[in-house]
Amino acid sequence: MNNRIFNFLKDFFNNEDIKTGYKVVRLNMNSFSKPFLFGGIKYKLNKKVFPKEGCGPLCIFDNLENIKEFFLSYNSTPINYRVIKCNYEESEEKKVWNDFEEIFLQVLPSGTKLANWVELIEEVKL
Repeated sequence: MNNRIFNFLKDFFNNEDIKTGYKVVRLNMNSFSKPFLFGGIKYKLNKKVFPKEGCGPLCIFDNLENIKEFFLSYNSTPINYRVIKCNYEESEEKKVWNDFEEIFLQVLPSGTKLANWVELIEEVKL
């Protein structure tokens, strides 16, 4: 069975696994870290988004404090980004990947969770 169909049916019949987190996206709602051609995603509010074919799970943050620490640690400012509250299904994977690289969860920013799918709900302010 196609993985997307399986996930849809699982979500339809079982909502226990849905968690809440926060997604950092660019102002145009594209992925924060990856260009579209390399596994990046174009997000929309209130629409479930899945990883691109051949790519691993999506990354989200578990809380707003970890997002603030992330921006501070990279001497970056959230002014060029949006923080969006989201629902997600946590992945059992321990790494993310695309055609060019793989990154293990241990080296991702503190508070990163991996998701099988993400549904952006509403923008929040830091």
